[in-house]
Amino acid sequence: MRIGVASDTVNSVVEDVREVIRLLESAGATVDVEKRLGEHVGREGISLAKMRPEILVVVGSDKTLLNTLIRIGSREVPVLPVASGEQPGFLFDVCIRNFELVVSDLINHQWTVEHHARLSVEIAGKSTPPLLNEVAVFPRRSATIMHYSLYLNNEEFWRDSSDGLIISTPTGSTAYSMSVGGPIVLGPAPVLTVIPVNSTNPARRSLVLPHDIKIEIRELSSSVGIEAILDGQKRISVDGGPITVTRSQADAVFVKLTEERVAALRGKLLKKVELFSKVAQALPPSAKLVLKVLEYHDHMTQKEIIEETKLPPRTARHALSILISEGLVTKHLSLRDSRQSLFSLARGDSGKGSGVGEK
Repeated sequence: MRIGVASDTVNSVVEDVREVIRLLESAGATVDVEKRLGEHVGREGISLAKMRPEILVVVGSDKTLLNTLIRIGSREVPVLPVASGEQPGFLFDVCIRNFELVVSDLINHQWTVEHHARLSVEIAGKSTPPLLNEVAVFPRRSATIMHYSLYLNNEEFWRDSSDGLIISTPTGSTAYSMSVGGPIVLGPAPVLTVIPVNSTNPARRSLVLPHDIKIEIRELSSSVGIEAILDGQKRISVDGGPITVTRSQADAVFVKLTEERVAALRGKLLKKVELFSKVAQALPPSAKLVLKVLEYHDHMTQKEIIEETKLPPRTARHALSILISEGLVTKHLSLRDSRQSLFSLARGDSGKGSGVGEK
C-alpha cells in the first residue's frame, strides 16, 4: 500500500513525522514524503502534485490540514489528519500518541471515506483552489466598514454595510462562522451559509442556502481596501470584485476508521459548542479576533498578532491579557529568542477555555 505523508517543517512536528513514517514502513507500507518535508526527515521527497497515494496522512495542526488541502487543489485524495501532540483537533480523530493503534486498519483497508463539501471561489474572474471551511471578505483594516451587494442566482438579495461577510460550508460552520454567531450545520447537509459580520442593519441575519445556488458579492468598497481570506491561509486583494462562490465539484475526502471515531467527533462538536457559548458573550470583539487568528497559527509573537489582526498595539495587548486570564491562551518564552514571548491556544483539559476554538 502506498501512503503519502505531508506536514509542516517545524522541528517538533518533524519528530512526529519520523514516527509516523517508521510505523507505516514497519507495517509494510510504501511511504512517499512531501518534497519540502523530505530534507528534514533525511529522505528524497516528492511534490504533492506528483504524489499518487491511496491515503495522504497529514501530520500537524488545523492550519497544516487546511493549507495542505489548498495545495492538493481539486484532487480527491483520501486524507487522514493526525494531530501533532497529545490532543486531537476538531477534524482530527487521530493524534500522534494513538496513531500506532490505527496503522493496521489503514494497511488492511479497514476504513471508509467521508466527503466534505468545499467552496469554489472566483475573484474578478480568477479561480482559487477549493476551500474546506470558508471564504471571509473583510476590509484590510479592522473596525472599518465595507459596502457591498449580495446577489443570489443573479438577483440582488440585499445591499449592506458591515465589518465583513463570511460564506461557509457545513464543515466551516463550526469554525470562523461560529465565532461571529453564524448557524451551526450538523452532518453533510446540502447547504451553504452566508454570515454578515456586525451589519449596520440590526435586522440583517445569517442565511442558510441550498448548496446549488450561485452567491455573488458585487459593488465592494471600503476606504482601506478589501481582501478575501481563504480558509484562514491566504489573503487576496479584492478591487471591487465581483466574488462568485458556488459549491466545488471536488469534495475534500477524509478517511473514516470506525463508527466509534464518528461518535467521538460528534462529542467534540458538542463540547466545543458548550464551551464556546460560555465564554463568547463575555469576550470583546478584539479578543475574539485574536483567538480566531491563534486557531490558524500554532505559536505567534505579539508583533505577529498585531500584524495579522491589524489591531492597534494597545488593543491587541489588552485582548491577549483577557484571553490569558480566561485560560484560553498561554504565554511562554521563545526558544529561538528568549527576549520574545510566544502566544498559543491553551490545550488539554485544564483551564477555563480548554478546547475552545478547535476546528
